[in-house]
Amino acid sequence: MKGLFKKLMLSLLIAAAAVIVSACSNEGGTGTVTPQESGTAVTEAAKATEGTGSEEQPKDDEGTSGGEEASATAQGESANGLWANAKYTEDTEVGQGSITVKVKVMAGEKAVTITIHTNNEHLGGALLENDLAAGDESEYGLFIKSVNGISADYDKDRSWWAISKDGEMLTTGADSTVIADGENYELVYTKG
Repeated sequence: MKGLFKKLMLSLLIAAAAVIVSACSNEGGTGTVTPQESGTAVTEAAKATEGTGSEEQPKDDEGTSGGEEASATAQGESANGLWANAKYTEDTEVGQGSITVKVKVMAGEKAVTITIHTNNEHLGGALLENDLAAGDESEYGLFIKSVNGISADYDKDRSWWAISKDGEMLTTGADSTVIADGENYELVYTKG
């Protein structure tokens, strides 16, 4: 019964992503949902359905999945160019509070871990109160455009920030992600 429920929920997420893809104008025709048009929460939900083990990842015209392309492109970025305006370039600790979470910021070939101490119950709030993220409010919540001073501009070069917890893509946006002491998150500069 539990497996059937999981498959049903996965099917609903895939169907919702398909509706959004068909509604969005998508340059390049890769079939991925653009964060600019659908908001981080929906994009992350669609990406979370890829590679779950019960569904095969969609392939583009060259036979690679969107995730492989985005990862390869992001890793090929010049670390110096991306990190030129970074607030922190080495692992650091910020804030005060009873909840401690680690956020690994990954862009290009470089990564830093920022340990955040906060009393905020949501990831977005903890990032904002420590000036670690900036973005725009949308109907889906906070759409992150900058992390640690590193900007992503989907309109310019199809770059955006993906959010994961312990390597698993989140199905919620940053400001609706409830955090608990000792958790580990990743904010990954992604292209494509």
